[in-house]
Amino acid sequence: MNKLNLMTIFLLTGICFSCSYNSLIQPNDDEELSQEQEIKNLTLLFSEIEVMASSKRCNNSLEWTFTSFGNKACGGAVGYIAYSTTIDTLLFLEKIEKHRISQKVFNEKWGIISDCSLPAEPQGIICEEGKPVFRYSS
Repeated sequence: MNKLNLMTIFLLTGICFSCSYNSLIQPNDDEELSQEQEIKNLTLLFSEIEVMASSKRCNNSLEWTFTSFGNKACGGAVGYIAYSTTIDTLLFLEKIEKHRISQKVFNEKWGIISDCSLPAEPQGIICEEGKPVFRYSS
């Protein structure tokens, strides 16, 4: 019986600490994030996207495609990113869309301005030394 009480105390303590820890990392819905924290979150999300995109070696350009990413303050994509069709493309594109929406909300919330130039859309992908490289028409 003593062991059961001790285990219950440890379990409840662990739950309390994990709840406190999570509230430090992710604020409640009614808490405002600072601009710096939002930038950090956008950067972390884009890092996850880049890791997924570069997780495969480019040996066959037919297994690669690309998508636009980000959202400029005046509209349009920030750029393009290549990814292998052999990764979890659903998850990858969900992260791309989450990043796009989050960046749009960030830009509107903080009054961000940007140039209104649009990046050139690639025509395809070639593989060079195991890495995807965009092909543009001349």
